[in-house]
Amino acid sequence: MLTTALLGLSLVTTVVGPTNPASARADAASIAPRPATASPAPAFDAGFIISDELFYDGGALDADEVQAFLDEQVPACAPGIVCLADYTQQTVTRAGDDVCGAYKGRESETGAEIIAKVGLACGISQKALLVLLQKEQSLVRNPAPTSGDFSFATGYACPDTAACDVEYSGFYNQVYWAAWQLKRYANPPGTSEFFTSRPIGQPSPIAYNPDASCGSADVTLKNIATAALYYYTPYQPNPAAIAGDADAPCGAFGNLNFWKFYSEWFGDPTRGSITQGALEDVSIVRGRVVAKGWSVDPSSLRAANSVRITVTDAAGRISTTTLQAGATTRGALTVNSLSGLDHGFSGGTAVGMQGLVRVCAAALPLDGTSSSVEPLGCATVFALTP
Repeated sequence: MLTTALLGLSLVTTVVGPTNPASARADAASIAPRPATASPAPAFDAGFIISDELFYDGGALDADEVQAFLDEQVPACAPGIVCLADYTQQTVTRAGDDVCGAYKGRESETGAEIIAKVGLACGISQKALLVLLQKEQSLVRNPAPTSGDFSFATGYACPDTAACDVEYSGFYNQVYWAAWQLKRYANPPGTSEFFTSRPIGQPSPIAYNPDASCGSADVTLKNIATAALYYYTPYQPNPAAIAGDADAPCGAFGNLNFWKFYSEWFGDPTRGSITQGALEDVSIVRGRVVAKGWSVDPSSLRAANSVRITVTDAAGRISTTTLQAGATTRGALTVNSLSGLDHGFSGGTAVGMQGLVRVCAAALPLDGTSSSVEPLGCATVFALTP
């Protein structure tokens, strides 16, 4: 859920769309001293809960796949009760904006259709939305949810210190505005750089609990998806909670539960991505090879990865150098509009003799990820004697 100014966090507002009624709400379930029922995964990294590639995948599941997943979790609702697998409601049409695309409403849509369409419109993974619904109200696995569970299904606009805002009540509203907000935290193109208090690659304090006496610890966030989860639920689990202590003092389980449920249902949320990029130009400048292009590790769309340049001269001698892909370029925007412009590289090595030179580039994964090393291409140029 989202929270207000508890623990000194300012109430924030969005520039596009409605006021963010409670920008960083901790869901009640996340604060309760009980772990998730999901099976634990090998290791939890507070700074890397889910990759950007997986979180911002609006085509992760279609409506049929979401429905099949819900049916698997609850084969039959409790007698006389409508559970999420059987849920339907009328939806309204929404125009697109800089955060989400347009949504065409219908007289009746299933919960699965709503999840699938919202995810596609906002570019948020349907898998992540399913995990959010379970983390907040246990809707995915509950055969007998209450009307209140649907009314505030994602905990959106439910501050710690006040009642939930009924303006955002209803399953469709909750799913839509939660997805909208999670995307808005990434400051997508066309919006302002409003959400900057949780920088990527720099340590920042994250509290253990709404109770200020529980303290906090610095966390270096590796990507914008993990930052979004902390804007939404601004608490990290303490060591006792991570160890599985259901009665851990000051325990907050929300983001830990997100990671656990995703791991159980869909596999490792931080599994490696395929690095991407292009070798766009190779030239010889004053006896030096200069290779230019762009590269990005989709597991962290805003972080600058590195590129290895390998040069083979006319005598077969091989030299290598590593460049950081952090210069301005638009190339990475073809991977995801959230990638930003800082993924370009330019540089190389000296050439010792005249003749044909073979230049190859390979994109390297970011530290702390299991992403792949991917070739970006090769080019052959003629080098004059320096």
